[in-house]
Amino acid sequence: MIQDKLEASELKTFYWHYAWVVVAIIGGMQIVGTSIRMAFGVFIEPLQNQFGWSQGAIGFAYAICSIVSAVVSPWAGNLGDRFGAKKSMLVGTFVFLIGMLTTAFVKSLWQFWLTFGVILGIAQAIFLVPLIPAAMIWFRRHLGLAMGLIMASWGIGPALATPLVAFMIQTFGWTVAFVSIGIASTLIMLALVSVFKNRPTDVGLMAYGTFKSDPPLSDRLPPAILLDEFKRHMKKTTAYWNMSSIHFLGCVGHAVILIWIIPMATSKGMNLIDASLILTLFSAVSIVSRLTTPVLCERLGVRTVMTGFYILQGAPVLLLIFSSMDGWEFLIFAVSFGIGYGGETGGFPILNRKYFGHAPMGGAHGFQMLGAGMGMAFGGWIGGPVFDIFDSYNAAFAISVVASFAGAVSIILLENPAKLLIPDWQKLEDEFEPNLKIAT
Repeated sequence: MIQDKLEASELKTFYWHYAWVVVAIIGGMQIVGTSIRMAFGVFIEPLQNQFGWSQGAIGFAYAICSIVSAVVSPWAGNLGDRFGAKKSMLVGTFVFLIGMLTTAFVKSLWQFWLTFGVILGIAQAIFLVPLIPAAMIWFRRHLGLAMGLIMASWGIGPALATPLVAFMIQTFGWTVAFVSIGIASTLIMLALVSVFKNRPTDVGLMAYGTFKSDPPLSDRLPPAILLDEFKRHMKKTTAYWNMSSIHFLGCVGHAVILIWIIPMATSKGMNLIDASLILTLFSAVSIVSRLTTPVLCERLGVRTVMTGFYILQGAPVLLLIFSSMDGWEFLIFAVSFGIGYGGETGGFPILNRKYFGHAPMGGAHGFQMLGAGMGMAFGGWIGGPVFDIFDSYNAAFAISVVASFAGAVSIILLENPAKLLIPDWQKLEDEFEPNLKIAT
C-alpha cells in the first residue's frame, strides 16, 4: 500500500499527505504561542503609564525572556530528539498557561521579570524549538515548500495579535487581557497537540517526497548513544558554530525594530493602536517572503538568497535614522523592511538539511536558537537604555543596521553546502546497530 502511494506521487511537488497536517499544526502553534512575545512593543507605554517603570526596565523583561529561552533551547531541542516533539509541546503549553496567568496579576517590576521573562521564556523554548526539526522528519524532498508555509506563520501571528492585544489592553485592562489571551491560546494549542504525530510511521506513511528507490529512513526515536555520536561529528564543523552566530546577528537586526518601533511611533504623536499597525503591516508583508524564501534557497542557492535578505533587512532601517518619519515614510519603511525581515530566517532549515542530511535536527536547531535568543534579548533590550540616556532611538537603530549587514558577510563565509559535512545519518545508524542491540 505504501509502495503504491510512492509510485503515484514521485513526480508530484504537492499531493495529499499527513505531512501537511503536521505543517498546519506547527504553523498554528507558532502563531498562537509566539504572538504575545512578538507583540511586546504594545506593552511598553501601558506599563510605563500604569506603574511608572522606565522603558529600559520594561524592555529588560523581554531580554530576560529571550535569554532564558536561548539558554533552554539546546536542552529543549535534545528533549524533542529524545522523546518526540509531541511531549515537549504538551509540557511547554502548560508552562505557557502558568506564565500568562501569573503575568496578568503582576504588581511590581521583579514579578514582571519573573513571570514574563523567566516562565514564558522557558515555555517558548520547550514547545517551539522542537517544531522545525519535527517538520523536517516528515519531508524527504520539497522541504522548502513546507518550511515556507511554516515560516509564513511567524508573520501571521504578530500581524493579527499586535492590534488585538493593544485593543484588549486599552479596553479591558492588563489583567483581563492576559487572562483571556492565556486561556484561549492554551485551549487552541492543546487541540493542535492532540492531533500531532511525531513521525510518518505513526500513521503508516513514509516521509513526503520519498521515492521507491530511496533507502528507508529510521522509523524510531534515536537512542542517546547515537545522538551523542552525531553531535560529536556536528560540533567539528564550523557551520555548527557559524549558523548560531548568524542567527544572533539577524535577530539583533529585527528585534530592535520589533520592540522599539511602536514606542518610537507613539513618541511622534501616534496613538497606541495606530502605532501597532506599523508592526502589523511589516509582519503581513513578511508573510510573502517567509513563504517564498525556502523555495528560493533550494532553487537559486541558499547562501546567495540569505545574503540578499539580510541586506534587505538592514537597509530600510536607515530611513528611521535619517528621515523625519511621517505617515508615508512609516508606510515605505514597513513594506521594505517586511520583505527583508520575512526572508531573514527561511534559509536555515535548508542549510541544516544540506549540511547535516536527515539526521535528527533538534540539537543543531536548539544551538542555533541559543544564538537567536541572545540576539533577540540584546536587540529587544538595547532600545530602552539608549532612549533613557539619549532621548532617541537612533543609536539602537544603527546597531540594527550593523548587525544585519554583519550577518550578510558571515553568510558569505559559510562552507559550500553542496555536500554533507558529517557522515550520512542512516549509515551511521547502521554502523551503531550492534551497539544498540547490546545497549538494549
